[in-house]
Amino acid sequence: MKQINPTIDTTLPCADVFNLLSEGKVLLIDVRGYDEFARGHADGAKCIPLPELERRANEISGDLPVCVMCASGNRSAMAAERLRALGMNQVVDVCGGMKAWTDAGLPAQENKGIIPLEQQVRGVAGFLVFTFTLASLLLHRGFAAGSLFVGFMLFLSSVTGWCPMLLILKVMPWNRLPQSRTSSL
Repeated sequence: MKQINPTIDTTLPCADVFNLLSEGKVLLIDVRGYDEFARGHADGAKCIPLPELERRANEISGDLPVCVMCASGNRSAMAAERLRALGMNQVVDVCGGMKAWTDAGLPAQENKGIIPLEQQVRGVAGFLVFTFTLASLLLHRGFAAGSLFVGFMLFLSSVTGWCPMLLILKVMPWNRLPQSRTSSL
């Protein structure tokens, strides 16, 4: 059975993490957003999104090694470094993230009814542009300003990485994960 050696192991394959998790020898932290976690996550994982990691690090027990995962491995590598910087020595990154986990056929919770935040933003933006454009054609040309505003905000968010619509959608009730669904450690 694979054991974690923090001086050597900085990443582990999903199968090894699953075996260690099923024996209760590691904690599994999913650093994706709540919407991604709710759509599907590894059995036994706890959701602590990457932007909340330092603030919520006290929720991670120091008794067991910590395995961090995300969708494909980029955010989890950052999370592992952040946790090490906080003094947690037994932290490993799950190779390939949730994609590799599901590709390997490992146990996961799935909920196909969840729409990712980025897709919600595109849907709402498209609906607003369509509605404002139609209203400007049928009712009054002044509604075209709404389409221009939405287009400008989309452009601004692509340049700055800051999206007000995403921030608004993130706090909507359907995008908030109840505590009972975050699998406590």
